[in-house]
Amino acid sequence: KVASFGNGPFAMGKYMSLEGALEMAQDTKARWQLVEASYSKGAEFWGHLHPDLFQKSEVTGCPLFFTPAKYWPTDIAQSYFGNKTIFGMLRDPYERLVAMFRGNMKNYGGSYPEFFKTCDANGAVRKMMTDYLAGDKYAADCTFIPQAEYFDEPFGIDLAVDNRKFPDSLNKVFAEHGSDIHIDAGDVMHVTGCPEVWAGDLDCETKALVKQVYARDFELLCEKFEYCDEDENCCIEGVEGMCPSNLEEKRKTATYCSGTSSE
Repeated sequence: KVASFGNGPFAMGKYMSLEGALEMAQDTKARWQLVEASYSKGAEFWGHLHPDLFQKSEVTGCPLFFTPAKYWPTDIAQSYFGNKTIFGMLRDPYERLVAMFRGNMKNYGGSYPEFFKTCDANGAVRKMMTDYLAGDKYAADCTFIPQAEYFDEPFGIDLAVDNRKFPDSLNKVFAEHGSDIHIDAGDVMHVTGCPEVWAGDLDCETKALVKQVYARDFELLCEKFEYCDEDENCCIEGVEGMCPSNLEEKRKTATYCSGTSSE
């Protein structure tokens, strides 16, 4: 099952319905009433579905569920995390940015119609990075913040989960920690636009900007999973639609730059 919702399209509909209702609710009390009325006692609500995390951060201006926990009010962080193991996905920066471009959502990763109409992932990612470096750090609901900030103390991630191997990597973590949650292929929402573009389409100038912004993310990938080649191109092969259909051919023509590696 997936948390409180089960598996498959019906479960996804329940999730989306509750998420929409929580977005429309007037305050935290109303959100708690919604979740308590919708699900049995003992159900767990994480991230977007936890009523306390809709509060906007005074630091980032984003909801707490998108904000690094080091910036949360201490009482909320202590209540939410308690003595639990704090886990989080760790994702390749090139792959992540290309996926955000492919999603084409204005308020989550941004919408770049001038690049989307020609599936120019390289142009879009370069603009993302130049905008970030110009000071737009918390744009699009904080989706450009380096993942490393979510590992920072206090309340940083203790257990990194390999996003390249999702959902198998997360299912393994759930099983090892005694959870009966299991993510099936049909439970995974994914982007669908420009399906043939991938990290290997980014040129060396764009990749240099990505390395500048996400230097600590590359260090974490090396430290946690021994992915130490900062020029490696990858996609999430375990999720339908997250790799080009002709992946082996794309690998032959992919951009590979300086051969920089994390130490």
